Amino acid sequence: MISNAQNPAKVIDMHCHVGLLGDEFPHWGKMSDWYTNQLVFKVFLLFGSVDPDDVSDRTLRQATEKAIGETVLDHVVCLALDPVYDDSGERREDLSHLWVDNEYVLDLRRTLGEKVLLGASVHPYDPKFKERVKFYIDNGAVFLKWLPSAQQIDLADERVKDALTFLGTARQGLPFPLLLHVGPEYAIPSTDPRTSSYDFLTWTWWDRVRNVFRGSKKWHPPKVKKIDENIRAGLGAGAVIIFAHCGLPYYAPNWLKGVLEHSDFKTVSRYLNEYPAAESRGGSQQNIGRCYADVSACATPFRRSYYSDIMMLPLQSLLFGSDFPTPVFELSADLNENVDDFNAIIDGELDRIIIPEDNLMDVNYRELRHFFPDHPMFTNFSTQLHNR
Repeated sequence: MISNAQNPAKVIDMHCHVGLLGDEFPHWGKMSDWYTNQLVFKVFLLFGSVDPDDVSDRTLRQATEKAIGETVLDHVVCLALDPVYDDSGERREDLSHLWVDNEYVLDLRRTLGEKVLLGASVHPYDPKFKERVKFYIDNGAVFLKWLPSAQQIDLADERVKDALTFLGTARQGLPFPLLLHVGPEYAIPSTDPRTSSYDFLTWTWWDRVRNVFRGSKKWHPPKVKKIDENIRAGLGAGAVIIFAHCGLPYYAPNWLKGVLEHSDFKTVSRYLNEYPAAESRGGSQQNIGRCYADVSACATPFRRSYYSDIMMLPLQSLLFGSDFPTPVFELSADLNENVDDFNAIIDGELDRIIIPEDNLMDVNYRELRHFFPDHPMFTNFSTQLHNR
């Protein structure tokens, strides 16, 4: 039995996804027909304890409420996801395989109480970006969420620089953190495959080689110099940026990172060291931003191989999360068995999936606590970012 009684600081899962088909609450979110026919969606249903033959807004919400209501964790940050906004600033739900309105998370909070925290999402191309961000700050949002590839946000765009600079002082002169997805993304694909690289902070020669073989479906090479300039401009204005998943690959083990799959881990590590999550600063460092990384979706056989690297990151810069309902594996059990099951999922053998019997968020917490005992990542969000 997991207990937080010995630690007065709050344990917060700061990376939890929610979603709706759009059959009953189309104003709160929707998934495309293409997306609901994909293997990844069916895997999420199984791990989220939703019967694939009985999927609806009602059953998805029931499963979400059950998972959050029963977890031993103190709070769960539920993530909204703004739809695509095109270059002209027009909202384009039709260009999004999945979007989740901020109001849906607020309604979950009305049902479940303060255990639910709002991870708001406002697209930086929205002409009303500042107005909407301020509104959700006033309504209790704890940070902003961007998933660049799926939302088709070019991090080299000047509007991203303006948004990051604004976020540095958006909360009555204090920073409003941004949870930024970086690295490979498979859970929510883009409707435009060319933007699949919008989550990348680097573009190596291996990336260029792989792109050649994509033929007519080539990805847009990210403008890494401009992306870095935009990020540093925001940090220079006081922004707080959380890099999701430490920028890690999902399928490539450590010794093949960057070869089989793109990795932004080294770049994330550099940002964490250059913009440390210090409790207090003085002099010329007082208004400089801070960088964090979360360990969500890291309880998997392949990402386990990166645990020694994660342990080398600054202790105060790591944040705990699950990425619910992304698969969680009981890694403290037999490793070979977990790898076999993981490969079976990739091959589509859903009958081979072993779903943890306990609450998925609790299993993720238990597994990460096993491998990172006494690490401050479990309370860093509470002590450094929440209600500050």
